[in-house]
Amino acid sequence: MGESDKGVEYMQGLSVAICTRNRVQDLTRCIHSITKQSIGRTYPIEVIIIDDGEIPEGTLKGFEALLAGCGYPLLYHSKTERGLWLSRIKAVELSTMDKILFLDDDVEIPDHYLATLIQTYLDHPDCAGVGGVAIGMRNSFLGTIRCLLSFQQSLSSGKLSLSGQAGSMYNWHKARKIFKTEFQHGCNMSFKKEAIQDIKPVPWLQSYSVGEDILMSRIAQGSGPLYINPELKLLHHESPASRDNLENVAYMRVLNHVHLLKDKRSGPVGYLALVWTTLYLILREQPKKNTAAISGYKKGLREIFSRQTAG
Repeated sequence: MGESDKGVEYMQGLSVAICTRNRVQDLTRCIHSITKQSIGRTYPIEVIIIDDGEIPEGTLKGFEALLAGCGYPLLYHSKTERGLWLSRIKAVELSTMDKILFLDDDVEIPDHYLATLIQTYLDHPDCAGVGGVAIGMRNSFLGTIRCLLSFQQSLSSGKLSLSGQAGSMYNWHKARKIFKTEFQHGCNMSFKKEAIQDIKPVPWLQSYSVGEDILMSRIAQGSGPLYINPELKLLHHESPASRDNLENVAYMRVLNHVHLLKDKRSGPVGYLALVWTTLYLILREQPKKNTAAISGYKKGLREIFSRQTAG
């Protein structure tokens, strides 16, 4: 048996957890990439699918057969109470391994991915988690300047911005070696189970759950450092089949960061920075006449000044 905490022991191995909702084509591509891993049967691996939608029974049986051919058992759970954060909680609950990798359903991992991830944990036994990089997620020079000036990005690759934004990840592709971070990218993040085993439902993390990866990373940091390994690159296809409408996503992008700032006890500077970031986001959408997003950001702006939220 592997690591233990509070009398609970977990098998040394890796749970690959995929939270999905009505994106069967994306999920199929992701599953196929998992079956092509160079690590083969040399390490215990299980795959967990947490489903907020519906997967045809025949498709599910096909997944099971494909994964069984690699020696990877499949655990499937369909839940009625939707929400990404709740899906993460259920995946942790179902996992029987001492490490959990969360993949978005619309990613493809290269054949060395799982072997590289396991080796990173062996090389950094003190860590609480290891994350990777999404190919194509990058900013131009001018884009980086805009993100810095609008407080969406920090000067440090592993730090959140003053307003609590994770824009620094757009420069992760430039990294040449492993570095410490205070957050991971939700499409591509992993943790030791002991570091996140106590996560609970959060009232403000509903539906699409913007910022849930920041919160999970923050919780995990209580057990040890987090690292980003730039060798852990994957393709994130960013399926247009969104889990929520544009207005709600924009609103939650502001509101959830208010809660994250409050949780961090960042003080007035963080809230003022978030006001500036939100004003920038509104101005950015004006030329596109994206009224839904603008409405969501304006609604979020009002929440920053709400006594109930920021008080």
